[in-house]
Amino acid sequence: MRKNSTQLLSPLRGARGPDPDPAGAATRRPGNWNSLKISAASADVLITSTMLSATVPLLLAVLAAEPSAAAEMGRIVPGQRQRHLPTAPKRGIHELKDPAKWPVEPLAIANPLDAERFDAAVIKLCAEVARDEGLPDVARVIREVSTEAGADPFLMAALVYREGRCRPGLVSASGIGLLQIKPSMFAAGARLPFPRADLARDRLLDPAHNLRVGAALLAMWDTQHAALDRALRSTPHRTAVAHFFWGDKVWGTTFEDRALTARRRLLEMYGDLPVTMRQSSLPTAAAPLSIASPLEGAPRLGTSGLGVDRDGGERSHRGVDIDATVGEPVRAVADGVVQFAGVDMTGDHPALALLPTQLRRWRYRTNLGPGGFFVRVVHDGAVRSGYFHLNSFNVVVGQTVRAGEIIGTVGRTGIKASGSHLHFEVHVDGELKDPARFLRAYVLPPEQTITFALAKAEKRQRLARIRRQARAAPIHRHG
Repeated sequence: MRKNSTQLLSPLRGARGPDPDPAGAATRRPGNWNSLKISAASADVLITSTMLSATVPLLLAVLAAEPSAAAEMGRIVPGQRQRHLPTAPKRGIHELKDPAKWPVEPLAIANPLDAERFDAAVIKLCAEVARDEGLPDVARVIREVSTEAGADPFLMAALVYREGRCRPGLVSASGIGLLQIKPSMFAAGARLPFPRADLARDRLLDPAHNLRVGAALLAMWDTQHAALDRALRSTPHRTAVAHFFWGDKVWGTTFEDRALTARRRLLEMYGDLPVTMRQSSLPTAAAPLSIASPLEGAPRLGTSGLGVDRDGGERSHRGVDIDATVGEPVRAVADGVVQFAGVDMTGDHPALALLPTQLRRWRYRTNLGPGGFFVRVVHDGAVRSGYFHLNSFNVVVGQTVRAGEIIGTVGRTGIKASGSHLHFEVHVDGELKDPARFLRAYVLPPEQTITFALAKAEKRQRLARIRRQARAAPIHRHG
């Protein structure tokens, strides 16, 4: 019998850490992305247990776990399978306060997988971060090992892209090989789903072996992560993917969010789907402007919004920042004409128009303004979109572009401290608008992030200092 064209992402199941509503009964999100809630009686016991020895919460979590997970948990020592960082681990700020705000991830593609289409999609994704030579072999080995291990090939490829940058021989502080597996995460005596000898450096540099080890670790954490999260009080997150980076206790969701974004992008490439258009509230003469996402793999995460302080309050943020990886394609959100393509300059110097061929000589100059390389496109209804911090662009002034057409790539030009992202702006009749309002179909709003709360608090403190200084200033009377 032929299987359905889609199936639930397997073996991953969702986890959001300690539930804020302990009185809730066990619930199930759509598909296999489960969310376990602790009963009221269990919550009372857990609260009481804080006055007892440190081992009691772990035992209670084991009792509450599924029988197979409970048996496994009884043999796990906290801290034996954990990433160790040079500084104290903490939650990232560019994360949703509530990871449950992310929509359910798209379904996996059921077998049989189209090998040619899958390999082409992996090569296209990996070409953003690695040289083309060897990428066909990388795609093939991901596909073959995933099939052999029963793992989701799209997730495995996304982890290869995010972690090892599709480079089998990469050795860094983060780990070894395609999946950047870090042997020091696993203490002597830690329970593993393979012999410890499989973590030897020379073996992990073999692409197929590296992927087999990674698939086994993902399957292990998929089985155990719900019980681990309850016992170790992990930061709320969605799936076992978060454990692949952190280990048994999860401290943040950035790694998981970016890996699952890469997986969504890969699924889009594999499906070769037409550009999705959604009606916005941007006005035109005929009807509201329909727009596409400026980045693939929607929904994406907005990390900073309009009006947030920049440079200690010397200027205000003029758009929305969208978390992205250097090299990702940036697309025009609607049909239009390129009004400007060039570089932002410091101070009062006007922006300088450049040709795509001139970018290399400008990339590392120290006098770039905060916008870096950028492109502006004029659309119907006097709507203008802007795309900033680009690594490159491939359009010229006066060029007509179509919705969804690639106009550049994500970069870090003009950025002083934060990670790579796309800064996106919208003007209507020359007036700056909040782009997050028009991108809600594609971008989770910054207001839902930890960053937003911190930025608001910093701005309140700055304004309070200004008011105190104004009150303390001497009043000069004349006459």
